[in-house]
Amino acid sequence: MKNSYQPDLITKEACKWLLDGAVSGGYTGPDPGGRHDLTPLLSRETGKQQVSLSAGAIWFRQEQIVRTVLKRIAEEGIVVWAMKGFDLARSIYPFPGGRPMCDADLFIEEKNRQKIMRIFKKAGWLKGSPGDGVFTSGIVSEMKMYKHGVMAELHSHIFYFPATFPGKLPFDLFDNGRLLEPGLMGFAWHNALLLVIIHMLTNISIRPVWWVDICLLCSKVTDAGTWDMFLRNAFGTKLGPAIASTLLTASSELGAPVPEKIINFLQVKKYQREDILTSLKMGSRIPTLLNLKYLTGWKRISWGYALFWLVISRQQPLRKEKL
Repeated sequence: MKNSYQPDLITKEACKWLLDGAVSGGYTGPDPGGRHDLTPLLSRETGKQQVSLSAGAIWFRQEQIVRTVLKRIAEEGIVVWAMKGFDLARSIYPFPGGRPMCDADLFIEEKNRQKIMRIFKKAGWLKGSPGDGVFTSGIVSEMKMYKHGVMAELHSHIFYFPATFPGKLPFDLFDNGRLLEPGLMGFAWHNALLLVIIHMLTNISIRPVWWVDICLLCSKVTDAGTWDMFLRNAFGTKLGPAIASTLLTASSELGAPVPEKIINFLQVKKYQREDILTSLKMGSRIPTLLNLKYLTGWKRISWGYALFWLVISRQQPLRKEKL
């Protein structure tokens, strides 16, 4: 399946079907086949019962394994915040298995970072990369945790390298949340939409399901009457024109209910570091170098030192061969 920035016909028809209420038999687009990103979502409409059952089972297993640590988090009187699929599958899709996901994305508040890490460890989860130091110091914003083949990603920022983020995250990010279950919250609709768009903008390839996420979240923001709050927070990110371009596509191509004035306002101002989105997509080394550029103080020194030793360590086997 080839991904592109523009949604394909299946995605367009799927969004139309969902915005019309996902009535059984209402999807009139092409059969997505077996490999399209929206095959699980459309499995009932296209008679793929086995796909529907399999997608539902995968979701249920992921949810149950993560739920054990959520219970411990709730017992500590704190919460984590569900992002992307782990929230949206249960919140805006007709059935959870219709929104495939590879892992559970969980956003954590800075003040709870250490406590949540300890809870995961006590619950039998194993840490992946990166190491504790770069995560707890805030140089990177993501820690991968594993248990029984399920991966949970702990995020403290929407950018993997927070220093490269050109603006500010919403000041109300942890306000007016939606309780999903004990220990787990969902962001207010306007912030959930903003985070999904920013995540999309940092990726080279666009998954069709991300367009569906945006389309359905636009509908939720409209119902909640919080487009003004979305606009204020989108301005704060300093990624306004890029966000406007995404919303324009969602509106014109998918029928997402986006007020025209929102797009017009966001298109107006450009920022010096807006081109960082392009730079982030230029290759595996570019984001790391950008991070080093924008880090300050001891973080820049420590990160530069770590990169230096990484290069040296990779060269050592070559030196031994020459000897």
